[in-house]
Amino acid sequence: MIRSHRRSAPIKGIAVICEKYLRAWHNDAFFEFDRNGERFAIQCFARWAGARPLTIWDVGAHHGEWADAVHSAMPTARVTSFEILPPIAELLAARHRDADWLTIRNIGLSDAAGSVEVTWNKDHDTTNSITPRSSSKWFAGGDLQTITCPVSTIDQLIAEGAPPPDLLKVDVEGHDAFVLDGANQLLGGDRAPRMIQFEYGDTWIPAGRLLYQTSAMLAACGYKIGRLYPHHVEFRDYSYADENFRMGNMIATREPDLLALLSSPR
Repeated sequence: MIRSHRRSAPIKGIAVICEKYLRAWHNDAFFEFDRNGERFAIQCFARWAGARPLTIWDVGAHHGEWADAVHSAMPTARVTSFEILPPIAELLAARHRDADWLTIRNIGLSDAAGSVEVTWNKDHDTTNSITPRSSSKWFAGGDLQTITCPVSTIDQLIAEGAPPPDLLKVDVEGHDAFVLDGANQLLGGDRAPRMIQFEYGDTWIPAGRLLYQTSAMLAACGYKIGRLYPHHVEFRDYSYADENFRMGNMIATREPDLLALLSSPR
C-alpha cells in the first residue's frame, strides 16, 4: 500500500515524521556539544585517565571549542590543536593567547605529507574542507576561497619527536579517514591512542571513503568502534547497514575499562 500510494499527502507526511524520528535515533547532525555525547565522551575519558599525564591532539581545531572543553575536564593535559587554514589558526591563537596548556600548529594532517587545496567557506566556516560538499546548501552562493595548505601525517610527526596522543580527536569535514590512514604505524603499536573520536557522515561522500574501510583498519589494530550518542557509545561490529552517511561521531578504544565506561548509560 505504501509503495502504491507514496505520492499521497498522508503517506508523505508519515515518511517525514519517520525520517525525523530516525535522525534523532541515529543522533544525526546534532551538533549541540553538551547534548550530543561529546562532553559525555570527554568526561568518561577523564574519569578513566584519573591523574595520568595526558597528551591530547585536536585535529581540525576550528576556534578551539573542543580543546576548551577538554581543558575544562582535564586541566593538566597538554593539548595540541591542528588547524589547517591560516586565517582560522590566527583566530584560534588570538583566542588562546595566554593558554600555556595549548600548542597550536597551523598544519593539516592526511595520509601523506605535501600540500592540499582547502576550500574556506567564509559564510559557514565549520564546513571548510579539502573535499567540500559543493552541491550542499552550505556552499550554495557562499563566499568561498581556495587556499593551498601544507599537510603532514601523524606517523611522520611522531617520528620527528612529537609525543603521541593518548586521546585523538579528528573532525576534518570528510578527510578523517585519510588522517587515520596516516597514523597506521602508531595505531598498531604500543603507544596507540587510548581513545579516538572521529566524525563520520555525508562529508565522506566527496572524499570517496567508506566507514567500512576505517572500521576494518581500526579493528585490525585491536580497537572496538561505536557510534556516539548523548549518554553512551554503541560499540558493535561493522555491518553494511552502518554505511548510512548520517553525520555523527564515532568512538574507538581498546581499553576494556574505558570501553565499559563509555558503554554504560549515564
